[in-house]
Amino acid sequence: MKGKKLLLVDGHGLAFRAFYALPELTAPDGTPTNAVVGFFNMFQKVREDWKPDMYGVIFDAPGPTFRHEAYEAYKAGRKPTPPEFKVQVPLISELLALLGIPVVMRQGVEADDVLASVACTAAREGLETLILSSDKDILQILGPGLSVLRPGKGITSFKLVDEGSFVEEFGFPPSVMTDYLALLGDTADNVPGVPGVGEKTAKALLAEYGSLDGIYGGLESLKPGLRKKFEENREQAFRSRELVMLLCDTKENLGDFLPVEADREGFLEKCKALGLQKIAEKMVPGVLRDRKRPEPPAEESSGRGGRESAVIPAGVLIPVINGKYPVALALEEFCLTGPDGEIAGKTREEALSALGRRGTGKVLLPDYKEAAACLGSSFLPSSAVLDFKTAHYLLHPDSGVHHPEGLFTEYASLSPAEKGRFLAARFEELADEMGDHEGLSTLMEQTDLPLVPVLVDMEKHGIGCSIPAFGALETDLSSRLKGIEEEITARGGEKINLNSPKQVAWLLFEKLGLPTGKTTKTGYSTDISVLEGLSAMGKPFDEVPNLLIEFRELSKMLSGFVQPLVKAAKEGDGIIHGVFEPAVTGTGRLSSRDPNLQNLPSFGEWSGRIKKGLLPTGEGNVFVAADYSQIELRVLAHLCGDRKLLDAFAKGRDIHTETASWVFSTEPSLVTPELRRVAKMINFGLLYGMSSFGLAQRLGIGRQEASDIIRRYFDALPGVKEYLEKSYDDAKKRGYTLTLAGRIRPLGEVSVSPRDRDALRRVAVNTPIQGTAADIARKAMVDFAAVFPTSGTVRLVLQVHDSLVCECPAGDAEEVKRSLEEIMERAADLAVPLKVESKTGLSLAEV
Repeated sequence: MKGKKLLLVDGHGLAFRAFYALPELTAPDGTPTNAVVGFFNMFQKVREDWKPDMYGVIFDAPGPTFRHEAYEAYKAGRKPTPPEFKVQVPLISELLALLGIPVVMRQGVEADDVLASVACTAAREGLETLILSSDKDILQILGPGLSVLRPGKGITSFKLVDEGSFVEEFGFPPSVMTDYLALLGDTADNVPGVPGVGEKTAKALLAEYGSLDGIYGGLESLKPGLRKKFEENREQAFRSRELVMLLCDTKENLGDFLPVEADREGFLEKCKALGLQKIAEKMVPGVLRDRKRPEPPAEESSGRGGRESAVIPAGVLIPVINGKYPVALALEEFCLTGPDGEIAGKTREEALSALGRRGTGKVLLPDYKEAAACLGSSFLPSSAVLDFKTAHYLLHPDSGVHHPEGLFTEYASLSPAEKGRFLAARFEELADEMGDHEGLSTLMEQTDLPLVPVLVDMEKHGIGCSIPAFGALETDLSSRLKGIEEEITARGGEKINLNSPKQVAWLLFEKLGLPTGKTTKTGYSTDISVLEGLSAMGKPFDEVPNLLIEFRELSKMLSGFVQPLVKAAKEGDGIIHGVFEPAVTGTGRLSSRDPNLQNLPSFGEWSGRIKKGLLPTGEGNVFVAADYSQIELRVLAHLCGDRKLLDAFAKGRDIHTETASWVFSTEPSLVTPELRRVAKMINFGLLYGMSSFGLAQRLGIGRQEASDIIRRYFDALPGVKEYLEKSYDDAKKRGYTLTLAGRIRPLGEVSVSPRDRDALRRVAVNTPIQGTAADIARKAMVDFAAVFPTSGTVRLVLQVHDSLVCECPAGDAEEVKRSLEEIMERAADLAVPLKVESKTGLSLAEV
């Protein structure tokens, strides 16, 4: 079975979460069904996303376990299980069995113990295992090939935890989780723990001492009050550890977790009795169609102008009659397995056919990008689309949630037809609100909606990845990290956990006696600024700090870049299909995830090796990349109208050299590289609200000298100073920032720290500049796609804020480069020319 994928589910845990996440739902006979509906929606989403070969859903068996025998008070005082929930667990088990999904319930142990023993057996036998559970106890078994998926808010969000992300969050390996849980205790299970020890203290102690035994071995070094707590609760601390430790040593028969043939008819009959036909169609696509059920008749006239809805297959596209939109359709929940995947039990072809019968009206979708990713980028022209998510994002970019399911708690429990009507009503409200902002509707129709299919095509095409090159890179990085650990151990005379700030502080400031820097609540700081300060002192102070800086950089390089890229490439058979999100950032910039291709490291040998392994997907193809030159400063020049800035850009002068000559009163020809570097820092720093204190820190000069530099800068460019002040005042009066294209950002919705008094000012000043640059980049992408359609050999593959990267045959590179430059430079009409610099290369390292 080596190489197969095993999905293990905490049955009670997932059902319980579903029960509280969804409102009350009932079958025709009054049986509660909300836990059933939520359970199967979550289970199916994970099944579709992860595509396991084997399954196991584990439920707690009734009766006491060995923990009750060892500790009589275990789980005493728990609230009784709600009867409305209790009646649904057997229904879930029965439906799973009808689907051929193995269900396990074992007397005398808890579901977590079974999950752990099966997962550990699978890991030893080389299976890739995913555990779907919200119980933090299960995290103790994380390891190679064994991850945990934890449900988040509602029933649609999940967080993947693996060994690396666990260590990053907790500061110690998963094997120490039992000690952590023993310290905290668990009121729900009546695990006592150590009173007075919270999460922060527990993490700090385990990072320093390594384990519960280590803490008790070093009691004398604890503060008196904390030492007393541990001394008084020694017995119950170790008893707590015994209670939370899962059974991992039992060898399981993994053959028990191979799925068997589903009883489709039995499953459908049970779902019909419970009023869950939609669940039936979701779990067993085509089961309703196979019964040759007649198509639903077209709905009768709405009474609004005599319009009639199109005949649409139920469960795929729901017709909604609305006075403003002749036909608005809500695309129902569908799988995201790609263009050829099935949608709510209907094939892609059936969905497209349904859309073809829609008439001439526009189609209202909850999430246009999600639909395009599933049905294909050309399933509807953007001109025929009304998109709830895009409209909500344009009005509330900092909301964080834009899908109706996340915004309205009642949405998930509505019937398909009710969802359609609800969505249409909510969209009308958004449309009315957009009417209050001149240019916003145009921005949506001409830029944001046409951008969606462009992004979907980029994701589908992807970027090639040399897995052998990345394998060698991963090996070399791991080897160097191990070497650094050994060097630090040799210099310090003792091995420490380099991921533990407390242990690193002890090594630097106590063991090695280096000068201390700033402090935190838990002791001396070891953040990057402290390490860089020690490094700047030279020998002998810099040796270990330099190694620590390198260790942190390479650790991030390995876990943050190399491993995610390799994982994505393997999943795509050598091609990385990242996701580009158009509705995430407050400024309008695109974001990238799974993996993040916009945030690749920029400098150094390791960075170069990463980018060298990212290649065109087509044989004989090359990358052509073009980058806007100083676009934000050009936007600033347009917005502020300062004559010196406008003149410098119009004449093609180097803006940083010009700035240095103005600020330091010297001829441009005499500006040194160092003065130009300072001017560049000022130019970009002031766009982000950098203060004299910040400039002083960056340049290593006194605050008064930094203040003088900023004063001279504004004296030389009075238009810039006037704009920065006016921009903030105008935004405060309006209540939102505004880009040239009309994109807004309500200041009242921006999340800023109350301790940072200038944060909102920085947002108000920078967002119009950065947002305008983002709008220009979006427009350039749409224009490029119009010139080079996806049917051709030239494909856009990446956008990194101010730069676009496309792939084309090597013989076409020069022509494509000229076209790309022209398209980008024509994307906006500013008071200064837009300038683009381009490159051609065989890998991302060369462009």
